[in-house]
Amino acid sequence: MMDERRDVALAIKSCLDSLMSDATRCDLEDLARFISLAALAAEEAAVAHDPKSIRLKALMATGAGHC
Repeated sequence: MMDERRDVALAIKSCLDSLMSDATRCDLEDLARFISLAALAAEEAAVAHDPKSIRLKALMATGAGHC
């Protein structure tokens, strides 16, 4: 169950990162900042449900898996 929660949190973070990029590109800075906070919360949720969170933090530092 923890893996499923982590995977869902990662999927949500990936989509939020994509939305944040779109908002930034369209000069919607307030929206981009709001979305970045939501993406950070999704990342923290993924780390909380991953016993190997150090590896997950390294993955989040890259662009891997973004939609």
